[in-house]
Amino acid sequence: MKIGTRSAALAVGLLGLAAGAAWAHGGATGIVKERMDAMEDISQNVKTVGQMLKGTTTYDPAEVARAGSAIAARAGDAMTGLFPEGSLQHPSEASPEIWADWPKFSAYAESLQSSALTLKDLAAQGAEQKAVAAAFGKVAATCKSCHEAFRIKK
Repeated sequence: MKIGTRSAALAVGLLGLAAGAAWAHGGATGIVKERMDAMEDISQNVKTVGQMLKGTTTYDPAEVARAGSAIAARAGDAMTGLFPEGSLQHPSEASPEIWADWPKFSAYAESLQSSALTLKDLAAQGAEQKAVAAAFGKVAATCKSCHEAFRIKK
C-alpha cells in the first residue's frame, strides 16, 4: 500500500532538505555541529521510512520501528538541549525566533518525539500500513512546521 498524496509530498520535501543538509554543515563546530548532525540523523530516518511508504523500497515494519525509535531519541529534551540560547554560530540555520518563542519550539520537539514513538509502536505491533503512514505523516508535518517557524529561510 502506498501513502497518500499529502504524506508523499511531505516526504519528498523532507528528502530535499536532507540532500542539502550535508553541504550546509561545512565548517560547523561545537553545539551547532551536534544539532546539525542530529537533524541529519532524523532526516535520514525520515527518508528511510518515506521511501518504504512510497513503495520505492520494500516495506519493513521492523525498520520503520527502528527509525521511529531513532527519531524519538533525537526529539523532545534531547533536541531542545541542542539549542542553548544564542547558539547561532555560522553555519547554523536556527532562527533567533527559537528563543523568542521557546514554548512553541519546545512543543514541536515534544510533538516530534510523541509522533515518532507512535510510529515506532504501530510498526512494531504490526499495524496496517495505512495507520503507519498516518503516523509518519504527523512526524513529517511536525518537521515541516518547525522548520517553517524556526529555520532561517534561504
